[in-house]
Amino acid sequence: MNTPRVVIAGTASGVGKTSISCGIMKALSKKNDVAPFKVGPDFIDPIYHRYATGNYSRNLDTFFMERDALIENFNRGAYKKDIAIIEGVRGLYEGIDPIEDIGSTSHVSKILESPIILVMNTRSLTKSAAAYIKGFQSLDPSLKIRGVILNQVRDEVHYQKLKKAIESFTDVEIVGSIERGAISLSSRHLGLVPLIEREDREQVMEDLGNKIEESLDIDKIKNIANEAGDLEEKSGFLFEVNQEIKSSRTSIAVPFDKAFSFYYKENLEALEENGGKIKYFKPTEGECLPDADCYYFGGGYPEIYLSDISGNTDFLKELKSAAEESKPIYGECGGLMVLSKYIRLADKEYPMAGIFDEGTLMTKNKQGLSYVIAEPTENHFFLKNIVKGHEFHYSKMEPLPKNKSFAYKILRGKGIHNNNDGLIKNKCIGSYLHIHVGGAPNWASSFLGSVY
Repeated sequence: MNTPRVVIAGTASGVGKTSISCGIMKALSKKNDVAPFKVGPDFIDPIYHRYATGNYSRNLDTFFMERDALIENFNRGAYKKDIAIIEGVRGLYEGIDPIEDIGSTSHVSKILESPIILVMNTRSLTKSAAAYIKGFQSLDPSLKIRGVILNQVRDEVHYQKLKKAIESFTDVEIVGSIERGAISLSSRHLGLVPLIEREDREQVMEDLGNKIEESLDIDKIKNIANEAGDLEEKSGFLFEVNQEIKSSRTSIAVPFDKAFSFYYKENLEALEENGGKIKYFKPTEGECLPDADCYYFGGGYPEIYLSDISGNTDFLKELKSAAEESKPIYGECGGLMVLSKYIRLADKEYPMAGIFDEGTLMTKNKQGLSYVIAEPTENHFFLKNIVKGHEFHYSKMEPLPKNKSFAYKILRGKGIHNNNDGLIKNKCIGSYLHIHVGGAPNWASSFLGSVY
């Protein structure tokens, strides 16, 4: 398979990588069918990619996925597309270890044999900008760093100094420059504000695309992307498909609205390819719990919409009844919060489903931020093998659960309490662990199979 592709990588976090990547996607989408991708565990940036391109974004992560699974996932997203834009994570070389490649943008670039365009914050830099580029090149000469985007450029005088230094000391093309303060996106505690919450999302993307088209050489980006070579075909590595489960055509209800939007495309795809008939609904808009064989509650920002959720009493009662009937329910992070007794914010309690006796407390500081390795306990009703995922949350359970059944023993990460995660009651699990099927290939087939 030969899809033109390029990685948009940052020299560090906070250099404008997401804004610029989305702008490039939008600008290219005016004349091309663009396949968007995001390196690392991320729910929010892919939503921006979706609105920029009209296509679903996929996550590429070498902690979750082995090489063949990652290539398969890329090929799934890039199939019949004109060009693929891969947004990196943090700085180009940042991963889970200061020496090894795992979890880094550079690792993904090497596996996909993709050229790289660096995004650099050039505030107060001139000649040092060339030093940055040469340093990034020399650390791993096998990487194809072909271009650089100069962000936060003060004015034309500043740009000409940067241009002279970079052209004199490096062989990297300047793809374009963006003046200081020209582009920005709103953020909150878990990252950018999800576009699903913004009524002006179409205009936001349109403005980004126009600004990038004015500032960057889009043809240079396409030329660099065309340097990528052929990738081998891979299949059957990303997730398991159980033909017996597939034939059962199991129905699964999934909330998807302003409060619940953190779902990996690959997870939903795995459910569907295992015969799952997904019923989406919007509890923040007063919709009731659909009748289904099982339920999957992803994460999001339920703490922003507490009145809407707690006010939908029919939904909460129906959810508790489903748990009491031992229908399989799987809740992740925000999903766990809704399965709990209440969510406490600023000394006010908002009632939730009350499947678990404990509530959740919103805090000002991060309670968990890590890649996770979890071992299912004997209490887990559908998973037996070690899984890989991640956690990122600003809440904790209160009181901390003691002498309770847990679904996971946390080998890497934090979980709910004392390296335990996944409160379990009947066939309902609520955990801070976000699973990606790349790190748990039989998650979807086993969860759907737990109905029977």
